[in-house]
Amino acid sequence: MAYEIVVMTEERMTKVHPDCIEQWVEDMGTSIIGVSSNPRTRAELQGHPKIAGFNGPCWGGTTATGEPIICYEDSQSYAALSF
Repeated sequence: MAYEIVVMTEERMTKVHPDCIEQWVEDMGTSIIGVSSNPRTRAELQGHPKIAGFNGPCWGGTTATGEPIICYEDSQSYAALSF
């Protein structure tokens, strides 16, 4: 499983690919507020954490090796990407 976090900085939108989502959440000073369990979403998203201040988990496609990518976006990135 690969994670991709999209955040808006003062300069631009940036993607981060943490090895451990739990450690990234702790390092960023945010928190896990639950887990994804919506049966209407892809099976690959089930059981992944919901992060305070971020949209997701969302489907991000697959890596070059076929590994699922689980994405999260902060609110500014989500708004920019939704246009």
